[in-house]
Parts: sequence; structure tokens; C-alpha cells
Amino acid sequence: MGRGSKMESMEGLASSTVIITGGAGFIGSHLAKSLAKSGAKVIVFDIAIDPKSYYVVDQVFKKTTFELIDIKDRDLVEESINKFSPDYIFHLAASPIVQEAFDDPHLTLETNIMGTVNILEAARKNKKIKGIIAASSDKAYGKTDKIYTEASALAGDHPYDVSKSSMDLICQTYFKTYNLPVVITRFGNVYGEGDLHFDRIVPGICKAVIKNETLEIRSDGTYVRDYIYVEDVVDGYLVLLKNLNKIKGEAFNFSSSENLSVIELIKKTEKSLNLKIKYKILNNAKNEIPYQHLNDSKVRKLGWKNNYTFTSILPKIIESYKNII
Repeated sequence: MGRGSKMESMEGLASSTVIITGGAGFIGSHLAKSLAKSGAKVIVFDIAIDPKSYYVVDQVFKKTTFELIDIKDRDLVEESINKFSPDYIFHLAASPIVQEAFDDPHLTLETNIMGTVNILEAARKNKKIKGIIAASSDKAYGKTDKIYTEASALAGDHPYDVSKSSMDLICQTYFKTYNLPVVITRFGNVYGEGDLHFDRIVPGICKAVIKNETLEIRSDGTYVRDYIYVEDVVDGYLVLLKNLNKIKGEAFNFSSSENLSVIELIKKTEKSLNLKIKYKILNNAKNEIPYQHLNDSKVRKLGWKNNYTFTSILPKIIESYKNII
């Protein structure tokens, strides 16, 4: 998606109020920055602000209104949505880590499932809202050796995956039952500036490169994922927003041509940066899906495409981590 089409997709936002749940997080803060730049009034709901986050480091907080809100608090969610009466809601807030979901399934299930219900219920009661774009995940599809399409069954079988399958289905329920204007996104592995979860592979690689440390790999190194840069994700959200009236109730996969194993990603980094990365295979991952690949031809028909490759943007990402590690 080129610069011209990006600006076109943001037309009309200048007079809009937008809520982003999880807007102080990794992806949310990049989205908040773009929406604020368009002239939208951006309200960020989140449970905390990390001083090392992109939201702070890139001063996104200066361009948005921050509200300390836990989406598990039904009454506060409804009160706050009514207070701001937004035109649009981007629902990104979640417990996002697979290992943490394994260790504390109750928190993950309550946040990702009932937190989503709280957002949708409040939106259902507020007649001003024109659209909700909710972040599901490729994990919602569960384990398979086939390429996922939007028609693939949602079949998560472990806490994090199930939480995403469930919230995805709940979003579909609110569209089919209440005609709530919900659109669902399913992204692959998102990477970029501001991801502070260093047990994820790309932040882990960047930290290992910067500090010359040994990278610990939870899996056996063969697990395959799609890797997609955060600004391509933001572009995707804007394309969906632009087309919202004709895609209500639908789900969209977002992928890239970079479908790589962990070891392949490390080798790609080494070749790009002309260095060697020390790594150790721990092979202690629990409930991880061995292979994931998304067919994203559906969203490409709306005009979206990914503009970045891992090696082209990696030096910029590493430079950003130098300021916070």
C-alpha cells in the first residue's frame, strides 16, 4: 500500500473519535500514532504505560488521550465508551503471550474472552459507533499443516489459542445476532520497533545482536511462522477502516511472503548484518503450533500489500532497540 493510498484511506478521520484498546502497547501505539497524524481524536485504553514503550519513546502519548482501563472491568468499559462516544473502536487489548497463557490460563481467558465481550456489549448499547475492528490471531486456527484461509475452522486447543478462537467467534456472533459492525483481523507474527517481549524471536534476536548474548530458543528451531512488519499491520487496519461499510462481519488474514522457521530467520539476520548469532536450542516450548501460514489474498483484493521485508527494515529496528535495552 503506497503513501497515496494510505492518505486516501485516512480521509474523513479528522472529525472522528477513535478508541484503541491496548493502545499503549506495541501494535496499538503504532496505530495510535498514524490515526493521530490523520487528525483523529485518539483515545487510548490500557492497563499501564511502560516507560520504554513506543508509546512513550516516540512521544505518541502527547498526541492521544490516555485512560487507565482494564477491559475486564465491565462497568468501567461501558462508562468510558459512553463518555467518549467514539465513531470507531480498534480492539487490540489482550493477554498476548502464549507461555503466560499456559502459566495463568484464567487471566488470559478472562481478558481475551470476557474483555472482548465487555467491549462489544458497550458498543452494542452505543448507537453512535460506526465500526469495530478487533484483533484475533493466526493462533485462532489452531494446529494444521495446511495454509489457513478465512474459511478454515477456528480450532485452538490450548489456552492462548482457545482464547483467540473464542473472541473471534464472539465477534462474529455480535455481528450475526445484533448486526454490530465488527471486522476481524488475523495477523501472523508481527515485529518492529517497540515490541518489549524479548522472549519473542525478533526482539530476542535484536537483543542478542546488540548485547552480544546467546539467544535462547524455546522451540526446536523448526517452528514456522509468517513475519509481518508493524507498519504493514497499521496499513492493514487503515485499509479495513476505509472499506468498513462493505466488509462488516468479515475476517481478514494478513501475511507476507516471509514464511520462515526460527533457524531460517536467524540465518537471514546473520547474512543481512554480516555477523554470527550465538544461540541455544532449549526445546522447552509448551503448546506452540509447529507450522502456521496465512493465505491473505482476500485482503489484497481490497488494495493492501506489505511494503517491507525483514532484512530491509531490520537495521532500523535494531537501532531503535539500542535506546531501550
